Amino acid sequence: MTPKSPTTNRFILLPASYVGSTNNANPEIKKFLLTLNSGIKASGKSSVKLSVRNAPNTKSPAINLKVIDSINDDGAKLVEIKEEQMADFRFSYPGLRIIPERFYRRPPLPFQELLFKTKKTVQTISIVITVTDKSNHPLEGADVVAFTNFGNREGAGGKTDGGGKIKLDITSYKIERLYVYPPHTYWGFFKNNFTINAAMQIKLTAIDINFQDSLRFFYNTSHLPTISNIVKIAVIDTGVGPHKDLEIMGGANTIEGEDEKDFADNGEGHGTHVAGIIGANGAIKGVAAGVQIFSYRVFPKEGDASNFYIMKAIKKAIDDGCDLINMSLGSLVLDEGLVSYVKDAYDKGVLCFAANGNDDRRPVNFPAAYSLCVAVSALGRKGTFPANTIQKATVKAPFGKDIKNFIADFSNTGPETDLTAPGVGIISTFPGDLYAVMDGTSMACPAAVGISARLLSSRPDILGLPRNQQRTDGMLKFLSVHIKSLGFNATFEGKGMLFL
Repeated sequence: MTPKSPTTNRFILLPASYVGSTNNANPEIKKFLLTLNSGIKASGKSSVKLSVRNAPNTKSPAINLKVIDSINDDGAKLVEIKEEQMADFRFSYPGLRIIPERFYRRPPLPFQELLFKTKKTVQTISIVITVTDKSNHPLEGADVVAFTNFGNREGAGGKTDGGGKIKLDITSYKIERLYVYPPHTYWGFFKNNFTINAAMQIKLTAIDINFQDSLRFFYNTSHLPTISNIVKIAVIDTGVGPHKDLEIMGGANTIEGEDEKDFADNGEGHGTHVAGIIGANGAIKGVAAGVQIFSYRVFPKEGDASNFYIMKAIKKAIDDGCDLINMSLGSLVLDEGLVSYVKDAYDKGVLCFAANGNDDRRPVNFPAAYSLCVAVSALGRKGTFPANTIQKATVKAPFGKDIKNFIADFSNTGPETDLTAPGVGIISTFPGDLYAVMDGTSMACPAAVGISARLLSSRPDILGLPRNQQRTDGMLKFLSVHIKSLGFNATFEGKGMLFL
């Protein structure tokens, strides 16, 4: 039998006692991590052979360790090591935590989640849908999905071509739900329980940036004064901008092998939309116009974000003097590495916020579920989006004291929820000086972050505290007196929503 080849995986090495450095660790650990770091400085990566501590007269092959990246000289390292050598490494070099590299997704927009879950069915008929604007100009790149059985997710979907058309192979002309989601510039479209002809044209409504969406219903951003005191907000996401309504004060790209100075949006628009909700200050205004936004790109152009990239971004945000961190991303699995860095931020006076997740009322994602992170669910309000738009499909009981308010059907809920904020039908910035409508806890999280920044800007005594846990505790205590319940169960809204 041919022996199985060794498996090489990527892991994160962290000092056992502290994440930022090894000041409280065994001096040997500091020396070891500094040694690993020397090869990175020389060539970007470092391959080392480590000796193994064994019983007398016992020999083991050297441990082959490849160092991929480092957060600080004597701190966290991203490494490759063979699984078969892990036990040898742990016993030979104690005092280090060995954490698997994990990957985080930006919570997919609710419509994208529908596309992911669509099941192919046996083709019986074909339909052609044409998507245009009100003047009949075809719209390319709009996502379209038709469900003949929504409960079983049976249907078909795809993107419109240059003529605004898409052909869908489905089982019936009876459509239970039809969604059209353009990337920007227009509102989406939703229709349910109807019979379709072999061809159908859908005319989308252009975005009016003066429209009162749910964000502007609760926070009249156009009438809010520009923040005068300095508050720094880190957006850890797909990157931000460029956009004429956004000024980015700094940041970093923490993705392995990419240019650290390239922290503009990777093209998806997610981070730019998030940043606009917080601090757009131009044709459209965010809830905290005047704040200083720092962009930390952790998502490559394709794929998800490594926990190491996010940890590195948190460290840079701390070093850059940020006050609040927005993380509109999540995973189902608790991650010791990210816990360590969120805690480090908290210990250094920086408060992290994270999105609950868009998994149809499932448990709160991590890191939002971590107790030192503020977890935010998504609120919607009837009447703050045009008729026949996708947002109509997000309305779901229970309703608040004001029966027009609801927690979006896609929003994850649970006892870890701390706040709710507007996250349905939000108009914000999109790369290339465009505007887009998006839904999600990804949008609710920056709304909560922005309002927190606006409130905290009035308390230079809190922001001026030494950067330690007392400062972060002070932020939360102050924010708590500006939160009001909207009448939902705490698993849906936490303590409630922030008000000015």
